[in-house]
Amino acid sequence: MKLIKYILLVSVVHFFVSCETEQTKDQILEIEEKSDVRFDVVIKLVDEWSGQEIPASTLPGYGATNLETGEIYFDSRYEVGLFESLPVGTYRFDARDGYFDGASSAIVEVSGENETPEGWIEVTLSYWSE
Repeated sequence: MKLIKYILLVSVVHFFVSCETEQTKDQILEIEEKSDVRFDVVIKLVDEWSGQEIPASTLPGYGATNLETGEIYFDSRYEVGLFESLPVGTYRFDARDGYFDGASSAIVEVSGENETPEGWIEVTLSYWSE
């Protein structure tokens, strides 16, 4: 009988504790910001006149500046336009312009809300050339 009471008591306590720990979307985002959650970001270049997608490797490389901390990250040496494991935050993405071409910059929030079903975040920059 004591065992049944104990099991019932533990079940009731567990139920109330689990009800109290329900998290809203804002709370999850806050936890995400404070944790070590990281995302892969891919640069997508789009021609400013035709709207056609252009390979990111058309330009020599890209940088991302965390607007809150000022920390600068660079794309992968092996795959131009790929940022691996960026921490959560707001970033300004810039291209390293070529001699007669370049791209606009974009400010993007790197968080779970902007993640695609494929598992990365896409940043679209407008490509220009002279």
